[in-house]
Amino acid sequence: MTCRRRSARAVRSDHRASTLRERAPVACQTRSCFTWRMEIADVRFVEVDGFAIAWQQFGAGPDCLVIPPLVSNIELYWEHEFFRRWMEFHARHMRVTHFDKRGIGLSDRADQMPSLEERIHDIAAVMDAAGLERAHVFAMSEGGLMAQLFAARYPERVERLVLVNSLTIGYPVADAAADATAGRFDRLIEEWGRDPHFFLEWFSPSQATNETFARWWLRLQRQSATKAEFARQVASVVALATERIDPDFVASIVAPTLVINMTRDQVVESASGDWLAARLPNATRVTFDSDDHFFFAGDHWFEMITLVVEFMIGAPVHAPSERKLAAVVFTDIVGSTAATAAAGDAAWSAALDEHDTIAWAASDVYCGTIVKSTGDGLLVYFDSPHAAIGFCRDLRIGLDQAGLRIRAGIHAGEIEVRANGDITGIAVNLAARIEQSAHDAAIYVSSTVRDMLLGGETCFEDRGEHVLKGFDHPWRLYELTS
Repeated sequence: MTCRRRSARAVRSDHRASTLRERAPVACQTRSCFTWRMEIADVRFVEVDGFAIAWQQFGAGPDCLVIPPLVSNIELYWEHEFFRRWMEFHARHMRVTHFDKRGIGLSDRADQMPSLEERIHDIAAVMDAAGLERAHVFAMSEGGLMAQLFAARYPERVERLVLVNSLTIGYPVADAAADATAGRFDRLIEEWGRDPHFFLEWFSPSQATNETFARWWLRLQRQSATKAEFARQVASVVALATERIDPDFVASIVAPTLVINMTRDQVVESASGDWLAARLPNATRVTFDSDDHFFFAGDHWFEMITLVVEFMIGAPVHAPSERKLAAVVFTDIVGSTAATAAAGDAAWSAALDEHDTIAWAASDVYCGTIVKSTGDGLLVYFDSPHAAIGFCRDLRIGLDQAGLRIRAGIHAGEIEVRANGDITGIAVNLAARIEQSAHDAAIYVSSTVRDMLLGGETCFEDRGEHVLKGFDHPWRLYELTS
């Protein structure tokens, strides 16, 4: 598939209007194994009671509907590797439809809490708009409760059901624990859109010290809901828990159900999953040794999503690694420690956020695969040295305008692309060492890259032989000068 830049176009489901809203460009996603590339699908909208509900469909295979947790933004999800990696893996095996709930993300805002009936109606409307008469349903957290209620109300529309760290109705919670949870949510509301660290400490402890993820998560908060809107969503969950819903309704769920919990989840007790599974007529129970409520950021994400897909399609998922030729790039911001001290934490955080945005846009242009953030830099790979050079050149120009400087290292060679999206191999290690050898604001390449680009318009200056840690023989390095 040709990888090309595109902006997400918002299109009404009934096609009465070609464009409903203009959104910021979405990166051309290329991350996955087996050189499989997926172009981001249009964001569409379905009208429900005067509200536009945003939805998106991607992938191929049996249908899976994803019901979101408390907050979401289906467009912004694609801009971070933690979300993107599991969505792309899921889409390699199934046709996935996901959406933003009423009042959240790209969907229309609501001045009042959505009622239970409105929530259920919205789910059915998205399925109708997406052409899903029947589908597997995947949901987590608060979305898991909605999935249970939907499966009980519309058993003919749910093939198989997967609930991850799902809320339940009827599970006994001690008053002290309930009060503590309420206090934590009060703090989340107070800090919403301003400071994401308490949220991450509670929901994703494994990423609590990952400042790159914290910056992105803050963007997700701001672009998913205002403080008042988030407060309404929290209140709606409390309202559901207090509604007169017979907890025995789960006994009417006929779909085979996979109940997954993280054993040390601080948001939803793992024991509540045991309680729920015991009351479902056809449940499979699985736990993972983790404290991440949001599984996509945890160490077990790949094992878990593989289990989910295999449960839904009823067959093993074969995911061997692949070896391929690629141009590997490591980047690093020059003088980040001194810049933090000079600018202050808040200003530096804003600068790093701008770095991430510029880097995503540059990667998009050259169809790069961002593997991970490395503190103040990135690990990216491309299909050709020419694309890697173009990315580094554009990134340096964009960051110069933002008052940031980087150094970068590029090497081309064979890499191993693992099933979970990570990359390994000598070429990766060599690119890292080349970046470390570059002087401030320089882009260094190996002799391999320079030789592959001979005869073109790209110019290099010989920077001599370098002894690189972990390599027996010196490497001749060149600096990009044009």
